[in-house]
Amino acid sequence: MLIVKETLGRLYLWQIAINRIIDLLALRQRVHRFCNTGRPLHITELYDAERRRLKAGLRLDGEALNSFEEKHGSLFPDIHDIHIIDELTTEEIIIKFCTIFNDGYGKKGVIAANKKPFWEPILEEIISEAFSGEVKVKFNKFIEDAKAYRNKHGAHFDQESFIMTHGDKKPDEDGVIYSVGWNSALLTFNWDFISDTIPVFNKSLNGYIKKLQKEADII
Repeated sequence: MLIVKETLGRLYLWQIAINRIIDLLALRQRVHRFCNTGRPLHITELYDAERRRLKAGLRLDGEALNSFEEKHGSLFPDIHDIHIIDELTTEEIIIKFCTIFNDGYGKKGVIAANKKPFWEPILEEIISEAFSGEVKVKFNKFIEDAKAYRNKHGAHFDQESFIMTHGDKKPDEDGVIYSVGWNSALLTFNWDFISDTIPVFNKSLNGYIKKLQKEADII
């Protein structure tokens, strides 16, 4: 009985993480619908034109920004904000999804430790119930991509995910010259596939939880 409760304790955390992902996927879709109205790009173009007119630097501030927003409305969200929201949503989705695989300590009688011998057979059963054929293959590929992204980019800035170049300081420059770039997660994942399959995975997870609850006479 205690072992079942410990298993359920861990699966409840999986459940919370997946529900959070579903909320974030819905947010991502709303952001994209708003972006498709053209407003973010339009306000960005107006803003850039005003900066050029005032011969300002990268950003307007103070009275110049107040005057711009009184005339054109809020600068937020411009196209750059949309990109940041996309990136942050992506990172949060992947990090939450990897809750299933990340090592986690347990507490006797309450929650199981999240080690591979624990999660691997449970995950295989949940996935097999949810998917078959090519979809199952693609979902397992998504899992591997998610783990790689989480470990090398989303949660840790690993050197493999970044491109860095060094240069020499010129006489009129202050500091060492360098540049850093990275591969965008927005190009890594098939978001249509993820949006379609995560709810199916969640349904299978919920079914597995209910099965254990019945075995433990909880429901």
